Formats: sequence, structure tokens, C-alpha cells
Amino acid sequence: MALTLSAMLLGTGVYQNVVDAPNYMGAPTSLEHARGFYHATNPGNFFRWLVPATQLFLLLTIVFNWRSNHGTRWKLAGALVCLILTDVVTFRFHYPRNDILFIAPLTQPPAYYDRVVREWAMGNYVRVALILAAVVLAMVSMIRIARETAPGEQK
Repeated sequence: MALTLSAMLLGTGVYQNVVDAPNYMGAPTSLEHARGFYHATNPGNFFRWLVPATQLFLLLTIVFNWRSNHGTRWKLAGALVCLILTDVVTFRFHYPRNDILFIAPLTQPPAYYDRVVREWAMGNYVRVALILAAVVLAMVSMIRIARETAPGEQK
């Protein structure tokens, strides 16, 4: 479950960079359209339950596999740290830019908003890299756990 949820995070993060961010360029019109499009819900509503659920399942995976190879345990812990760091990036870097792009009045020149969109996208690349690292660490750990627990493969 932790791996599946991590992969969902990775897919949605890539989607935001490939689909969403380019459509935010060309303010203020593009941002007015985005604000109108996100009137019922927004990506933040999805991430607000997916990220904590993923972190919880990773923590449970660590607890339930505590007796596994210590390298496996540390890889799982590394995956959890990567996901916690994505939250740090989100709260410290993206939330202020989200406020500028999607909440505050659009009174600045268009170049200002395009710069904020580029910053948002670059920061999202950092988040995607952290999530990718978490997915790889979780995947390697799951393979190792499967090998350790396979019948006839006791070590």
C-alpha cells in the first residue's frame, strides 16, 4: 500500500509539472481561468489526504518489518524522510506561491506571475525528485522483504 500510494504521488506530481504548470503561464487570464476551474476542488484537497496516508503506511511498513534486514529498515525510513521533506517544501515554498497565484488579487504585472509560476514549477521538480527517491527506496525495500520472506529462501 505504501508503494502504491507513493507511486500515486509521483504520478500526480509529474502531471502537475507537465499539464498544470504550463497552463498557468500568461497571467492574469490564465490564472483567472485556473481559479474558475478549481472552484469546487483543487489539487491541494487531493494531496491533503494522500500525503499523510502515504506517510502513515510507510511508517506502518517500517514497524511491521522492523526485524527485516537493517538496510531495508533504513531504506524505508529514508523513503519516509523524503516524503516528510516534500511536506516541508510544500508548506515553506509552494503555499506562499499558491496564495499569490490562486487567492490574492491579480494586481501585479503579468511578468511577475509568470516568474512565480516558473518558481512553482521548479520547486515542484524538487518535490517530484524527492517522491521519486521515496518510490525507489520503497520498491527496493519491498523486493528485499519479498525475497526474505519467500518460502525456501530463509537466511
